[in-house]
Amino acid sequence: MHGIRRWGPATVALTLLAGAFQGIQASPAAAVDCFRDTCAGKDPIQMGCDNDAEILQQVTEPDASVAVRLMWSPLCQGVWAKISRDLDTSPDYVYGTLWTTRDPSGGIQDDDTTGLLADGVAGAYTKMQNWKNTTAKACWNDIDAQYDPAPLRYIVNNHDASLALQHGSCTDWL
Repeated sequence: MHGIRRWGPATVALTLLAGAFQGIQASPAAAVDCFRDTCAGKDPIQMGCDNDAEILQQVTEPDASVAVRLMWSPLCQGVWAKISRDLDTSPDYVYGTLWTTRDPSGGIQDDDTTGLLADGVAGAYTKMQNWKNTTAKACWNDIDAQYDPAPLRYIVNNHDASLALQHGSCTDWL
């Protein structure tokens, strides 16, 4: 009888504690619907890749009118560009583009664009590309959907033929 008295309060406490934890369950891992190559050309939101999205790099205009972010998902291993703008102070024409290349030292650029952000649209994002074996940068400009305001450095006959930086901004190549 003496042993029961000692264990009685402990048993009651354990029973109450177990009851408190009954409603708590481990949350399942975020479900994603693509990985690396299968993410290419897909919407990061629809694929669930935005659930663990991280900003790799962000560039914001000095007046905070436009911000461009290079986003990536560790679970999906996908990368995309996200553009935000202040509707009162940003240029009338804002295009966002994700530029990618397979060669880290340059090479042929490929792009995926948000197109023109329509009147009243404060933000948009591109489709994803596979993060593995690629370099990427996110850009915005006020010229056209496929205009790169900070193109790769082009050397022609030992002469720098690169275009000047203008009409927008980009993250670094990552």
